[in-house]
Amino acid sequence: MSGLTLHAPMAECENASTLEWTRPDQVMQLHRLKLRKRALQARINKTNINTGDTQLTTTSLDTLNSSNSRISQKRKNPFVINETCKRQKNIASAGLEISNDNTLFELLNIQQKKLTTDSSVNDSLTFANVLSKLELTNQISDVSTPKGVKHIPIDWTLKTKMRFMSPKPFPWNSKLKTSEEASGTTGFVRCLNIGDKETTLDTSLNARFHQCCLIWQHPSLPWLELFPRSAGKVSASLANNISITNNQNMKDALYRDWCESFRSLFHLLRVKQCPYFYVCANTFTVLFRAAGICGLSEIHALVTPTTRGFRQSLKQEEIEYSMPLRKDSKRRSDTGDSDSKTVDTTSNTVNHQQEDDNYEEEDDDETQDAWLESLGVENSEIKKINHSQARMTLEKESEIDNLRQSLVFVRGVETQALFNFLINCKSAIATTGVLAGVPPTLLAPTGFHGATLKPLKVRESVVHDNNDKYYSLELRGPLLPHVLPSLCHLMKSSQLEQYSASCAQLASTTSFSTAKHGCTISTEEEDSNNTKVPSNIFGQENLSDCGFNQELLNHFCNPDPIRIEILENLKFFNGLYTWS
Repeated sequence: MSGLTLHAPMAECENASTLEWTRPDQVMQLHRLKLRKRALQARINKTNINTGDTQLTTTSLDTLNSSNSRISQKRKNPFVINETCKRQKNIASAGLEISNDNTLFELLNIQQKKLTTDSSVNDSLTFANVLSKLELTNQISDVSTPKGVKHIPIDWTLKTKMRFMSPKPFPWNSKLKTSEEASGTTGFVRCLNIGDKETTLDTSLNARFHQCCLIWQHPSLPWLELFPRSAGKVSASLANNISITNNQNMKDALYRDWCESFRSLFHLLRVKQCPYFYVCANTFTVLFRAAGICGLSEIHALVTPTTRGFRQSLKQEEIEYSMPLRKDSKRRSDTGDSDSKTVDTTSNTVNHQQEDDNYEEEDDDETQDAWLESLGVENSEIKKINHSQARMTLEKESEIDNLRQSLVFVRGVETQALFNFLINCKSAIATTGVLAGVPPTLLAPTGFHGATLKPLKVRESVVHDNNDKYYSLELRGPLLPHVLPSLCHLMKSSQLEQYSASCAQLASTTSFSTAKHGCTISTEEEDSNNTKVPSNIFGQENLSDCGFNQELLNHFCNPDPIRIEILENLKFFNGLYTWS
């Protein structure tokens, strides 16, 4: 007992000394524990700010404070966020993103969707999915508005060369069999559509291609290149050996033969058995079009380029004309051109108006002369003033000579007068140069008296570009407006998916397409029952024997001026045409 009594106080002293002296690592451990408690307390308070789950917070704090107590059951993780907090956090973040995206949506003109608590984040427009929405919008717009149209425009410009390019070989070639050449020639001469109708002729693609590469021409002199009408194309030595300048009999024979061919072709145009034809002189070109072409109900013609002397000759022959590409207004002093810029008026009204204008000009001249004499100006000075004024007027009228603005448009009965004028026009036949004494070249898609059947020159080749292989098809010669749509229709029927075409234009004839129809036309006319029907219906019915198939006839009888364009490059892809 005495031993125990003395030993117990000593044990208490040892425990006391042990509790009072604490090691440094224990002090830092207690300090870190306090910091963790404070951080945990702040996080729990922030998470449960809008919840009534205070019991969970108290329990977690008591569990953390009792570090020395041992609990047999598993402790709950205090960092777990319940489902209510998750849902509120997602809604708050989505609303924040949408509120921040308002400016972006306004700039991109995208309509926002209404956000609801039940909608998913994928249905809302945010920065995360705005690019996908834009791509989808672009895809929808591309599908709704495809690039290109299903038809090609009409180009009245004469062309000298045309080249087709395709990544796949063309289903025809320039090496024709005997039957193919014969069938193509027969189909063109007899105006047969050998591709769509049942005939005994060869209906292969080679035969149909050969049919598209033929034209009618007069005159045809093998030693002279009569299209385009350029003297530089003819060899000087050859021209000197076979010159007709000094042989009057040859010149007269060529002229008589040309007059018969021109008269035959014009009569075919009047009875609507020829849709159009060209008269190519050395200094100008004339395009005659039948009634119904481009929706016009009357026969009409366009002449380009012209000069003041040519227009003055038309005025002297009392041929009324208009200048649709001339933008300047009517001038009183412009007696050469402006007096003839009335097409739709009657001849009597025009004659009276011209007489009134002449009387007014004479009165004005007399008044001016009398006023100058009253001022003491001598007669010689008055004559000089009048001469200089007349010269200024002539210079003003000649500013548009040989330009596209000088195009002249004639329609109705005036076209017959223009035909008579061209037959007797001395300026239509050159008197000097290599082509002296040679009449203008007549080009037509249908046969006429004295016409020569001329084939286009065709050449095939293969072009390599950056390891890409293309098949080329080149056509040379007088390329009339119906050649390109005929070849495009042939390629479409042969199921050629992709190709491009480039054209070399005859620059002096581009104003034919720039002038569109030449005048404002009415797209509707009244029949006998006073019901309005499209005017091109009559044109198609009247031109049923002009030599064109139904598709070409619909193409050239379209009254829409937007369908007339100058074609330099044409592309076909996915059944649609684009051009420039």
